[in-house]
Amino acid sequence: MRLVCLLLLLLSPLAACSGPGAPQDAGVCWLAAADAPGPARFKPAARGVSSLESCAVLLEAMRLQRRAEVDGAFQGYFIFAGPAEISSALHTGGIRYPIFQPPQRASVDRDLARLMAARGGALPDAGALSLERQ
Repeated sequence: MRLVCLLLLLLSPLAACSGPGAPQDAGVCWLAAADAPGPARFKPAARGVSSLESCAVLLEAMRLQRRAEVDGAFQGYFIFAGPAEISSALHTGGIRYPIFQPPQRASVDRDLARLMAARGGALPDAGALSLERQ
């Protein structure tokens, strides 16, 4: 019992450093407001999103339009769409795991470019996004 208490005591500062969690609303893809002071503030980017990967594709489309990093969240996971990778993590300072490997991302970017060109540069509707894992 003492060992468990000691472990909890040692791990509690790590939990405090991880910051607030990502929004957990089911089916909502969140966009982080880059200019919000303090903890990240989120606004819904789309509702009715079926998966973390679909949310990541929507955030990547926003990144392609803006040419800057776009952060967001989906059902408790943070998503980071930057020039080097699209990744997710449980905490903003946590280990980031790639959502797409480089060949998959290249395919997603090509498809997004075609879709947005067909829409006159407009973002795709979240419902129009469907992913086939290869």
